[in-house]
Amino acid sequence: MTALTGTGGLIRLILRRDRILLPAWVVWIAVIPLGFVGATETLYPEAADRLQYALTTGTNPTFLALYGPMYGTDLGSIIAQRSGFIPVVVGLISALTVVRHTRTEEEAGRRELLGATVTGRGAALAAALIVTFAANLVLAALLTAGLAGQGLPVAGSLAFGLQ
Repeated sequence: MTALTGTGGLIRLILRRDRILLPAWVVWIAVIPLGFVGATETLYPEAADRLQYALTTGTNPTFLALYGPMYGTDLGSIIAQRSGFIPVVVGLISALTVVRHTRTEEEAGRRELLGATVTGRGAALAAALIVTFAANLVLAALLTAGLAGQGLPVAGSLAFGLQ
């Protein structure tokens, strides 16, 4: 028996247990920047409006602390700047997902039940990491497709999706 024996079964178990929660957070996080695109187009329809926004946020210390500096005045730059919290949220939810399927299982005593079956030592961690990584890849694909579908450049949409 190797250290990863039983990983496939544990992946199926995690997917079954998170069949509502995992897709919900992926879709929720993917929808937020897409909503920003429509709202930003409505609020700042002209290039002069977006330039004024960039000047305002670039000189306001509070905006700089919350959102960071602007790197352009086009629609994609504004969306990327306003959505700067997305990688933080993705990191937190990813960490919580892995903890939920490793440490929480151990504390609840379910890890010992799984350990009594034919599973390797690292199977639970490997399964949690694989499922979390797959969810992050789906999120990146949704963000890239959604932003490119809203008319933003594909290269920038891909960079935003992979951040």
